[in-house]
Amino acid sequence: MPRRHRSARERDAPPLPAAPRLAAPEWALVGWADVRAVTGDKVYRCPGCDHEIRRGVGHLVVVPNDDPGERRHWHTECWRRELRLHRGR
Repeated sequence: MPRRHRSARERDAPPLPAAPRLAAPEWALVGWADVRAVTGDKVYRCPGCDHEIRRGVGHLVVVPNDDPGERRHWHTECWRRELRLHRGR
């Protein structure tokens, strides 16, 4: 199949900016961890429900301040339930 020729306009266009880091909802924040809203580029397993978080699905990443190696990816609703059950520790 022949290649499509790009116009000078397409060749000279600046690259698209990186996607901004999404802010976690106010209710999701806790004092003992950094909570970020992300869209994953691979599959993760949610500790709240033990189901997969598929690629491209928005979810929350929770990184404990005292142990960043214990970072976990949570479905948003699973994190909401976790906070409700444990009152944010």
